[in-house]
Amino acid sequence: MTDLLTERSDGVLRLTINREDKRNALSAEVMRGLLDGVRAASADDEVRVVVVGSAGEKIFCAGADLAVMSEDSTGLEQHEGRGLLAKLVVAMRECPVPVVARVQGLCLAGGIGLASGCDVVLAQQSVEFGMPEVDRGLWPFMVSALLARHISPKHAMDRMLIGDRFDANTAYQMGLVSRVFPDDSFDADVDAYVGKLASSAPVAIRLGKAAWTAAMETGPLPVALEAMQAQLSLLTTTKDVTEGISAFFEKRPPKWSGR
Repeated sequence: MTDLLTERSDGVLRLTINREDKRNALSAEVMRGLLDGVRAASADDEVRVVVVGSAGEKIFCAGADLAVMSEDSTGLEQHEGRGLLAKLVVAMRECPVPVVARVQGLCLAGGIGLASGCDVVLAQQSVEFGMPEVDRGLWPFMVSALLARHISPKHAMDRMLIGDRFDANTAYQMGLVSRVFPDDSFDADVDAYVGKLASSAPVAIRLGKAAWTAAMETGPLPVALEAMQAQLSLLTTTKDVTEGISAFFEKRPPKWSGR
């Protein structure tokens, strides 16, 4: 049985960690599978959304597989293995389509890093988050680089220092989560959200995501605004924009061509 399930339908690529007995921990096999999946989606014009999820209802991801730290491998090999998360996050940011995290149960340590690396985080109401590394003599170094781009420094340091768990509403208020859905309608709500993304204008999303990512990494505001102006001008030359405007005036659903 594979540790990562891959399913594709209606423009949606679902990558599901299938290690429920291991708390859906991030093994090297899982990380490489996620990385390969995201990279494949980047090169496939038929994929409109990538959904990263996990098996079961109890835990989204417990973070890195700590068993790896006791395996018969050199320190360099272990160091390079940890770099897979960095490569995955970069690949998700560079992926031209939205990458959505479907989070249920517990989301701990590197699991928060995995979710934070996605463009959108959809959380079940009963989810609990936590970074307990400090209780094990560790520190969420790589996760902290992502937290610095999503939540306030005071919130981030508080959670990393104390290591206690916090609920989905708190995570939402901190900016760690995009939306919180009720437990009893979670699957349906996620499917509806993802379905809407998959049916949206593909060129606008591709250019918009790339521009947004660039803007977050651009320095002075005038430079960022100029870059956004260029992207808007580029987008208005596409057939999808012409179709979207025509559909609006003709009061009909648009038919996107992806051009």
